[in-house]
Amino acid sequence: MKREATRSLGEVIADFVQESHLTEGLRNTRIYAAWDALSMGRFRLGEYTTRHTFRDGVLTCRISSSVVRAHLQMQAENLRIRLNAALQEEVVKQVKLT
Repeated sequence: MKREATRSLGEVIADFVQESHLTEGLRNTRIYAAWDALSMGRFRLGEYTTRHTFRDGVLTCRISSSVVRAHLQMQAENLRIRLNAALQEEVVKQVKLT
């Protein structure tokens, strides 16, 4: 058995994720976790979110409380900025609350 060029574990994992087509799913999981951990004043968003989807740069979240939804709709741009800061990349282009 001939030894090939050595690679770091990070490189091997990155290649596996890309070859297995897991990149998008892992990115979505990171976005949902960042949303659930985000707090706006006295509201912890994960407690009021019943469902979320991410497609084409738009994060759509179903909020269970109309009062919280109205408050968050006024803060949608701030939410987008804080999410992208938590993710350390510019992924979310719009936050849509339903």
